Parts: sequence; structure tokens; C-alpha cells
Amino acid sequence: MALLAQWRRPWRRLGIAAVAVTVAFNALVAPAYAAVNGRHAVLIVDANTGRVIYQSSADEHRFPASLAKLMTLYLVFEQIEQGRLSYSTRIRFSAHAVAAQPSKLDVEEGTEITLLDAIKALITKSCNDVAVAIAEHIAGSETRFARMMTQKARQLGMSATTFENASGLPDPGQVTTARDMVTLALRLQDNFPRHYPLFATRTFTYNGETFRNHNTMLFSYEGSDGLKTGYTRASGFNLVASVRRGRKHVVGAVFGGETASQRNAAMRSYLNIGLAKASEEKTRRPAPMLIARAKQPPAIVAAPAPQPAVRPAREAPPPVVEMARVRPVLMPGAPHLLRHPVVPPAADSIEALLARAEHTQAPQQSLTTGSAPARPGAPTGGFHIQIGAFQSETEAERQLASIRQRAGSLLSDRSAVTSAVRQGDKVYYRARYAGFDALPTAAGACAALKRLSIDCLVMKAE
Repeated sequence: MALLAQWRRPWRRLGIAAVAVTVAFNALVAPAYAAVNGRHAVLIVDANTGRVIYQSSADEHRFPASLAKLMTLYLVFEQIEQGRLSYSTRIRFSAHAVAAQPSKLDVEEGTEITLLDAIKALITKSCNDVAVAIAEHIAGSETRFARMMTQKARQLGMSATTFENASGLPDPGQVTTARDMVTLALRLQDNFPRHYPLFATRTFTYNGETFRNHNTMLFSYEGSDGLKTGYTRASGFNLVASVRRGRKHVVGAVFGGETASQRNAAMRSYLNIGLAKASEEKTRRPAPMLIARAKQPPAIVAAPAPQPAVRPAREAPPPVVEMARVRPVLMPGAPHLLRHPVVPPAADSIEALLARAEHTQAPQQSLTTGSAPARPGAPTGGFHIQIGAFQSETEAERQLASIRQRAGSLLSDRSAVTSAVRQGDKVYYRARYAGFDALPTAAGACAALKRLSIDCLVMKAE
């Protein structure tokens, strides 16, 4: 047995050495890719913890190319969750849509396809005409939709990203960063678990023709579960990829490859590094998905003061979208993915509008008051803490239950209350915690929630 142990020991040392050589090779090859390419940018993140494993030029502006379609798809999934669209919704191609440059589905004006086919066409063939058709269906025009994309980017913390179109076709004003794209990838996974598996679609068949996914990592790298490629001459070959092996989960972005194969080789090297260093324990806590509500701007009674804009507006702005909360949430002690500061909201930003709505909007008609599960005998109190307003009572109750679980004893003896209010012809459901007898008590609890990255407002009981 001793002889056998002595025989095995050198081979064990060789096995350890082989692992070390592999890691060293990846550590040397990956930076070499970055050094020879001025358009490069890289970010590799442990999705379980939010920890950055490797980065290079991660906060420098780059052209997204078709990675822009990730935000197009984010807005599509959000519209489905809001009940405004479904997989069976028919998407019509306008003259503007069919005129888009390749890659495209190449259909005639007036053609209609289901939204599910449109989603698969974006994910696999990266069809620019489909992206335009979706944008026009949702916002009326691609220009308005691009503003919605940028607005959503700000809500998600993508402070360095600006979108100018739905497809990613070249535009000098359309920029992003590797960090922002990884942030978007994580939010797609966190917020849309029902839709995210579509990113693993390997082939898509339309009109008898089958298209293979441009993201060939799905076919060649174990554990790949999707996301998106992109290419323009100015951007080079880009890729946002996600891989899961066992309990490990790594997400990465690579910009500026000279060829698709070089980009993929670099991504494989970076992901190998990520998987070697990633944690099997999930400590990053996703931000809950909160439903948006649309509010038409008030009638203009006087000429408005000039407002700064990224570029001159060519048409009326889209409806203002109000969100209860947009910040990602991490477990205490887990490092935040975004290392650069997020741009503070402007005076008329989404969060400011929401906060102001409780005090300055036209009177709302209260319809009903109900309660989500709460402890028996919980006091009603004179003050409430509101955590959002939603388009369905079910969603309001789900968010109340989720936040109660996260907040622990802070809300253990507070009633979870939903109340329906009418704004024009729409009904929304406020989600509140009741049982605060004094304003300082409610304000202190709200401040504690904010330290957990949970947005809230202290309201007087109605």
C-alpha cells in the first residue's frame, strides 16, 4: 500500500500542476486578447455573489451592436408581464421595418408574425426588421421606443448606456459598457425566469427555413444557457454569455473581437477563470420585479420651459412610466456589481414622479381595501409604509409577502394591506404595511427598509 501511495503521489502532483497550468494559461491568454485590440472590454461576474472576477475597460463606452436587442427583449418581457402583450400577439411589419438592413427575416410589408416567433427571431437570427416591428408595435415608432429603452436602462442602473434604436444598427450616440450589459443580463435572468429560457433557443424555423443561433457558445461550451451576440464594423464582435455548471453561475461580456471565433475563444478563457473562482453559494439577492404603470402626461396649458435632451426630439415623448423601485438588491456584505455611481434622478425622473404622485396628483377614487396575509390582531395605526403601486392585487400581495420575508422582525407585527384606487379609467393596487401609531416609528421603519435597498414612502392612513 505504501508503494502504491508513492506511485500515486507524483500523478496527483501532476494533476494539480495541470490545473494550475490551465488557470495560468487562461490568465495569460485572456489579457493578451485585450492588449491587442483597442475596442476590447471585458467583465466577468460571479452571478451567485455579484463579485467581479475579471474586468478590463469594463466602464469605457463601447458600441453595443445587436446587444441592444437585449433591452428590446427586456421591454417585450415586461409588457407580457404587465398583460399588455402575449406570445400570440400579432406583430405587423411596416415599410420602415422591412427597409431595415440585414440581418433580417426579410418579409414583405404588411406581414404579421406572432410575438413568440418575433422573440425567437431576435434571439437566434438577430433580425433587425423584427426589432423595428416590435418597437413600432409597443411605442408607435422606433424613436419613441429607443427613448423607452434608455429610460429603462436608467431605472436598472445602467447609467452609461444610451439607446438610439431597437436593433443595434450603427449610430454614434448608441453606447454602453461591459458593466451595464452584464447588469442587464442579470436583470433579465432575475426578473423574467419564465421567459429567460428562450435565450437557449438553438434554432428557429420560419416559412420552412431554419435559422441557427448566432451564439455558437450554446453548441460548444458546456453549461451555456444563452444571451446574445452582436457585431458591427465599429464595435467588432461582441458577446454577453451566461454559464451554469453544478451550483456555479457566471455571466460575462466581451466586446471588440476581431472575429467571432476569436471572441468566442476569449470568452471561453474568461469563463474558465470565472468558473474556477466562482462560489457555489448564492448570496446575491435579486431585486423583485415590480410592475410599471403608465400615466399620460397632463394637458399643456402654457409653453413649457426648454428641457435638456440627448438629441432634438423629433416627435412627442412616450408615456411616462412610473416604477416603484429599480435598484438591485444584494445580501448584506455582498459586493455591488456596479462600481461606478449611478446618475441621481433628475427633478422629473421616474422615482421623483412616483414620490410626488402621492401628494400632488388629482384626487384618486378609493375603491376597496383588502389585506395580504398578516399576523392576527395586527394594529391598523395612523400611518402606513407604502412600497409600491401595481396593476394587479396579486402582484401587490406577492411583493408585500416577499419584502416581509426579507425584512424579518422589522415588519413581523405589521398588517400587509392592499387598496385599489382609480386614476382615470385605470385601477391600481397600493401595497402598504399598516400598524404604525406614530410618524417617527413609521419613518424609522421606512429608513431601515431603505438600508435594505427597499424603496418606501410613509403615508397617513386613509
